[in-house]
Amino acid sequence: MLDIPSFAPDDPSGALVDQVMAVAHLAPTASVAVIGHHTLPLLLALMRRGCPCVRSLRPDTASPDGEAADLAWIVDVASEDELCEALQAARRRTGAKGRVIVEGTACACRNSLAALRDRAVSAGLDVVSFDHAAGRLLLAPTPAPASAA
Repeated sequence: MLDIPSFAPDDPSGALVDQVMAVAHLAPTASVAVIGHHTLPLLLALMRRGCPCVRSLRPDTASPDGEAADLAWIVDVASEDELCEALQAARRRTGAKGRVIVEGTACACRNSLAALRDRAVSAGLDVVSFDHAAGRLLLAPTPAPASAA
């Protein structure tokens, strides 16, 4: 059995998880894939809040599973290449209805958050909203073009 430690009420990871789940409009029981290098505090906070299916993915390592997720949360990538890999992995995991959140203040493009849109579009994602204060982007799959009748 996994022993999940208790968090103090002012735990920054817990507050961040609450914010992200609210921004993504997801229930606490959503399936979440956290992509990055330093994901353990967020994984524990998600499990503590009731997410039954939480996984961590490293952008520089192949993932043996391809399980779908309601949310892919990119929290810590070290380079532009890792960011592109993370966006591609997030798009594959979230399918046609899932959401992707990029923590811009912790990503490789933090000096150019506007450049994230171009990378997101090439991964089949588009910006739904941007939180300037948090430096956080909410992405969704780009809708398929309507067929001409």
